[in-house]
Amino acid sequence: MGKARALAGQAGRIGVTRTMKHLAAPPMCAHQRAMDGFLPQDHWTRIGQGASADVWAVDDRQVVKLFRADVNDVPIALEYAAGQWAAAQGIPVARPIGRVILGERSGILFERIDGPDMLSMILKRPFRMWRLIRRLARLQARIHRCPAAEALPRQIDVLRHRVARSLAGEAAIAAAERLLDSAPPGNRLVHGDLHPANLLLAPRGTIIIDWAQAASGVPAADVARTELLLRFGTVGGGQVSALAGAITARWYRHCYVHYSGLDSAALDSWRLPIAVAWHRGQVGQAEARLVKWIARLTARSPRHCAQ
Repeated sequence: MGKARALAGQAGRIGVTRTMKHLAAPPMCAHQRAMDGFLPQDHWTRIGQGASADVWAVDDRQVVKLFRADVNDVPIALEYAAGQWAAAQGIPVARPIGRVILGERSGILFERIDGPDMLSMILKRPFRMWRLIRRLARLQARIHRCPAAEALPRQIDVLRHRVARSLAGEAAIAAAERLLDSAPPGNRLVHGDLHPANLLLAPRGTIIIDWAQAASGVPAADVARTELLLRFGTVGGGQVSALAGAITARWYRHCYVHYSGLDSAALDSWRLPIAVAWHRGQVGQAEARLVKWIARLTARSPRHCAQ
């Protein structure tokens, strides 16, 4: 079993490494030169802050997402390439304008989108949750109708790599690996991390951001990921209650099936690999509930992952 797991993890790493080589170090555009000397950085306003990057308003038309110095080039290149591809497919995104380097930090220059994120609006006006989650599901179904760019990594390779490193335990990892061995690779555009905090409610409509985990894959797996985030995610550093998470996840699932026509069985078959891949000891997870969820899925895991 250990040898098989090592081989599965190696296969996942090989797939991810190939994507890294394809994406790494693309030529910088003219915006790099502008950011290096012509735009006054001391006049920027920080409008967002996360674990890996800060977002600064450069002017009333542009923002720069500036990554920490220890973030390697690959996810930055992926977010840039995926954002460009999604925009070309007609998906509402914050359009990437160029890649930049400031000292030891790399970043992406985006068009500026003003408006609150969907999570903030749900917290402020909970009665709007039903309509906003329905909008999320409709947009996700729209994404999944698009083909994936050749430059994007394969979702199945990323999952194999993450499952091999999971903290979910021997039985769950083995069951997830069996499912992935039978899984179709898929060739649809998938966001990889779609949840309410990654949608901005702008005057021109709802805009999807943070494409760093985009891939070529199976829509049902992407849906299972969003369902998991809604069920067990965090809000403002705190955990979503079991009841609120379950209600939101079930409503989202109902809406997505309505807009996409996805067979519910296809979604069910991806729940275990997605949950195992996600279980890596992140701070703030609803750990006990997630462990029980994985145990139940392991006990009744299907034989195959569906398209």
